Amino acid sequence: MKKFTAALLIILCFASASFAAFSKRGYVPDGDPIRYAGLKVTSEGVSVTLLNKGERPVVFNAAIVFIGEKRREVGDVYIEKTTIEPGGEAVFRNLFLKGDYKECRKAESLRWTIYLLETM
Repeated sequence: MKKFTAALLIILCFASASFAAFSKRGYVPDGDPIRYAGLKVTSEGVSVTLLNKGERPVVFNAAIVFIGEKRREVGDVYIEKTTIEPGGEAVFRNLFLKGDYKECRKAESLRWTIYLLETM
């Protein structure tokens, strides 16, 4: 039984890389103090919540690109210009997704392009 359990754990460790996907929450690269949470891809579009962890209001505008196998872009979404108060959040629901939502759900990583990031 111990050998079976050890073999199962080893198989799961190696198989976990094939199930790797982007995180539903995390940091926006070079976007401090902005963080994202609740990133969800559905057939209706993309939903994401942006959080301002700073002490001053932030004006933010960006795009998210979903990166699939072999570093191929499988879809993208645009986040319009918004102002987020300190400790506040901006919720975006059903943003238009350009690309296949099934491929985007399986994406291995995200690439953020920040168009505007200003603290007031």
